[in-house]
Amino acid sequence: MLAPIRRYVQDSLPPPDTTCLQDIRDFYNNSVQQCSEERNHHADIIISDSLNIEHVVAFDPAQVPGDTSEIYVTISTFLWCLYFHQPRPTILAPAIFAIVENSSTWTIKADCLRHLGWLYGSLSQLAESMMALQAAEALYFTAGNHTSAARCVISCAAGYNRQGRFIQAKQVLEDLQGSDSWKYFNKITKGGVWYYLDQARMHASAVSADELFVKSIGDGFWDWRFQVGHWQAKLYSGGDIVQVKMHLEDLLRCAPTGDFDVHRRALHTLAELAVCEDRLADAMDILQNLVEISEQYPPDANWFTIFKGVVASMQGNYDLARELIHKTAESALRSTYIFIHRSYACARVELTAEEYDKAESYFIATIEGCDVQSELVLKAFSVRGLGEVAFAHGDFAVAAHHFAKTRSLCAEMGVPPRNLYSCEPLLTLSERFEGWVVFLEGRSPFEIVTM
Repeated sequence: MLAPIRRYVQDSLPPPDTTCLQDIRDFYNNSVQQCSEERNHHADIIISDSLNIEHVVAFDPAQVPGDTSEIYVTISTFLWCLYFHQPRPTILAPAIFAIVENSSTWTIKADCLRHLGWLYGSLSQLAESMMALQAAEALYFTAGNHTSAARCVISCAAGYNRQGRFIQAKQVLEDLQGSDSWKYFNKITKGGVWYYLDQARMHASAVSADELFVKSIGDGFWDWRFQVGHWQAKLYSGGDIVQVKMHLEDLLRCAPTGDFDVHRRALHTLAELAVCEDRLADAMDILQNLVEISEQYPPDANWFTIFKGVVASMQGNYDLARELIHKTAESALRSTYIFIHRSYACARVELTAEEYDKAESYFIATIEGCDVQSELVLKAFSVRGLGEVAFAHGDFAVAAHHFAKTRSLCAEMGVPPRNLYSCEPLLTLSERFEGWVVFLEGRSPFEIVTM
């Protein structure tokens, strides 16, 4: 029944029968409006018919005369549904950015942009996500909707943290705290500001771990995340591993069973802790658990499968490492961020296996992917990796060049060079690759290299 609509949209054929189109529109509008975060009948319709729905709502703005506000509400809600139930690229972005801005459209266009930004973020398209969220933020402030604007700022700060742009994340959140809008925010909004601000501070080693994630705002959603974050910070700053392990295991027992994100973060940290203690078999078991509980969200499952490959390489099982990482090849074609993560993991495996030419190729590919997404963390890791390849070949001038660039990237991130890997125990290189440390300490051969 929908084929004529798709052909009309794609090939400019005569429009379908208006009565038929209205029936289709009403059916899908009802499903979109009734969809919720929980998986239900309407969510199943969104998942099975998302392409059809998308063509209907893309068709509507150009064909429906008069007030189009209801159509844009449907577009906004549909994007929200995709974000929760079927994250995938959308053809709706041009129509959203083309919405004419005036006092009657500021808020609805901002809603569409915010949900578009969330969808891009779930696909790890961080540059596109930031663009949409920043546009939404400006419109919300214009409309006087301070809370929604703050949520966009928080989402942007989370994106900055993912990109390794901790200075920018800290700046936008501190500016928000100092703004006149702060008095309008409820404790949940303020909780988001404090959480992502402490994330930036943790990665930048800006304050003691004892001062991070210690606020209690009486809201279960943020309080659980503050608790996990606090013990992450303790681990990353060299705290008592036994104490960290005990508290994280307690959190897993007490946290709401339906809060997947809290369980995921706690388990991931326990896997990192196991690696720090050289309990690699335990780390593999925890990561496998994460793969299994992430089955309904493939990007996370692929992420943890890649980490399994990294740990397998730590065990010296390079064939298994390559096999595990290869399983994520298809997902890397759909997500730049998964591609970056996968490419770096491949480079790390090949470097550890002393396959230096292969490692170099993967490091270069990772850097190119990072440049597309303005991602600094894996770029710094990869530039350092190129330095280690050169160091292993005895080309100390080239190694020094790469290490100097790595140090510059650390400054851009706001991370002390010696703490480059502090918050990423699963991504650090083997201690036998010592060129970076030798460079930072100015020991031979780098004291005689002219840079």
